[in-house]
Amino acid sequence: MKVTSSVGDEHGLDNLVKIADQSVLRAIGAVNEAIIGVQAGDPEAAKDIAKHMADLNKALNTSFDERKRLDEHKRKSGELGGGEIDFDAAKSEILDRLARLRATRDTA
Repeated sequence: MKVTSSVGDEHGLDNLVKIADQSVLRAIGAVNEAIIGVQAGDPEAAKDIAKHMADLNKALNTSFDERKRLDEHKRKSGELGGGEIDFDAAKSEILDRLARLRATRDTA
């Protein structure tokens, strides 16, 4: 994993997203194993479910945060690929068009 700096070196963001996604998969596996244990009658597995669910929640939040950082970096650097939508640009364009429509309505 490449270490990123505080001066904008964001090349490792793709790797961070992959690592975060792998953490989610591991957490899902742990929850699944605990559920199987409960179904088999293991009382310890029942105690572990809450811990594994909390871990899954943390992993999901981390994954979403890393993906958001990557998307923001791509948007700022102009690297948005096909199929990705720049909602900030779309919002700005819509607001500009509405302002122009209002301006023409007010002049009449």
